This record gives sequence, structure tokens and C-alpha cells, in this order.
Amino acid sequence: MPTGTKVVAFLVGSPADLINLVSISTVFSYPRVDGKSVYATKILWTQPTKVVQGSGGITLADCIPYSDYTGPIDTLVVVGGLSAFAEVSPDLIQWMRRRAPQTRRLVSVCTGAFVLAPTGLLDGKRVTTHWHHAAKLAQLFPKLKVDKDKIFHKDGKVYSTAGVTAGIDLALSIVEEDLGRQQVAAIAHTMVLYVRRRSHESQYSTLLAQQADVSGTRLRDLPAWAQSRLTQKLDVNTMAKAVAMTPRTFARQFALHFKTTPARWVQKIRVEAACVYLTTDDLPVKAIARLTGFRDELSLRRAFSQQLTTTPKDYRRRFGMARHIGFQSAELEDVAVS
Repeated sequence: MPTGTKVVAFLVGSPADLINLVSISTVFSYPRVDGKSVYATKILWTQPTKVVQGSGGITLADCIPYSDYTGPIDTLVVVGGLSAFAEVSPDLIQWMRRRAPQTRRLVSVCTGAFVLAPTGLLDGKRVTTHWHHAAKLAQLFPKLKVDKDKIFHKDGKVYSTAGVTAGIDLALSIVEEDLGRQQVAAIAHTMVLYVRRRSHESQYSTLLAQQADVSGTRLRDLPAWAQSRLTQKLDVNTMAKAVAMTPRTFARQFALHFKTTPARWVQKIRVEAACVYLTTDDLPVKAIARLTGFRDELSLRRAFSQQLTTTPKDYRRRFGMARHIGFQSAELEDVAVS
């Protein structure tokens, strides 16, 4: 193992959640310095065998029983799955407690929080998990500060994520801490990610959530309809006509289902659209304002200040992806540690 290589150890149970395991480990497989991998991954199995059972009949061979592994661990990633809801063995709890002081990062992925929580290592920490299990996590472990909405969290050396695609965002964030933003943008580009999300983004998009909330009402098609017409006038009269309501009835039903005003709602979806342009394109802010329905650049800046307490320029600087990065075949160029 090259000097300085960081060991990322994945602790998995049976049946293993392979999509989380594979997606996150793939992120760590890319970075290289002087032709050598920056990270080395180890799969630690919670059972005494060396074969990990995954869902759908898929198995992983040559895994390491956690109690047999004596090497270093830079980042311990506890991967969730159905096994996470089983009672955690006292031996495994003690092993994680012993390992934690020598581990730079503790990461729970999706329901992996249910495995880490019994150790007490998450007590007092702000954590997240898949939104479907957040209430249960908070109920079982009241000392945790559970946030059911955010896609991932960092609280000191404790990292947690909602899992699946959110696990990729968390892994990219971790690599960015070690190697810098440009290298992470290259990885995201190689993995054909549409946009690298920020930690404070919601686990589900505003439009997706709203479509579910109004699925049985006459407003069910309004989010998608408005999203496709951002450059048009989207006032109460226009939107009421689109859903075949009088303006008065529309305003009442909108307040009931969306819990905000139509003007504020339209501003929010326009800001979300602008965020995508800012993180995936080189267009000037003035052009993005026009494409997303804002009157001018000043209106866009004002909306960003109200919705995100930042500016479009700062948002792009912090979260934008590099657009002109060289590649050789499907592999990344060697990167230099910053």
C-alpha cells in the first residue's frame, strides 16, 4: 500500500445494501497521486464468513470479518440495509468504540445510523438518515439530533447521509476535504453526475414533494406546468386559468396545499432552476436570470438573498463544477493533494 494511502473501511451486514456500498466506494476509487491510489477500500463483514450476501442473490467474496481486521482505518463507513434494524451485537459495539478514537471520520450511510447509534458515538450529534426511517431513529435514540430532510450532515468527525444517490454526494464532499474542489468536479464529471448537491439540500426536490402532496387535487399538474414555463408570466390569474379555477378559489386552494403564497412559490422554483444552471453551466448570471424568468440580474440576486442567503456568484464559486477538465479515456488524470 503506497505511503499516505487512506483506508476507507466499509462495515456491512447481511443482507448488504450493495447500491450504497458500490456507489460510494466508486467515488473513492478515482483519485490518484503519482500514479497511486489516494484511497484503499476494505469491506468488513459483520459475520465470521468472508462472503457478503447482498440483495437479489448477489454476493461479494473475499470480504474481511470485522474482528479479523487489524489494519489502519482513516474513514469508517457503516453501510445501512435491512440488517441495520437487527440488534447490534455487544462485540460489534465494543469494536466500533475501540476503533473510533483512531479513526478520522465516522460515516453512517442511510440506515447505518441504526448500527452506529448504540455505541453512543452519535450522541449529541446532528445526523440524518433516509427520511422514511428518521422518526424511528429519533424515537429509539433520543440523544441524537435527527434531521429527516437534509441529504447529508457533518458534525465534527461524524458524517451521515440519506443513502443511495445522497451517499455519492457525501463521498464527493469527503474527497473535496482531502483533495480540493477541482478534483471532485473531475470525479463528478467522470461519473456523469448531472449536478453535485450541497449538504443542506433536501432529500427530495421541491417539485417532487409538491407533486406528491397535491396528487389527488386539481393542482396536481401545476408544479410541472410552472417549471416548463418559467420565462412566462406566472401570476395568480395565469395559474388559476391553467388549473381551471377562479382566481379566488385558486388562491384559497394554493394556500391550503402549498403553505405559501403563489409569488413566493414561483420565486422558489425559479431559484432552484437557476441553481442548476450555476452549477452545471458557464452562462453569465445575466443570461441565467433571463432563462429562469427573472426580470434582470438584480432580481435574481435579490431572490437568492431571500431564499438562500447568498449570491449567485458565491453559489457558483462554492458549488460549481469545473467545465474544462482533461481526461484520458475514462480515467482521471493524477491529482495533486492540496
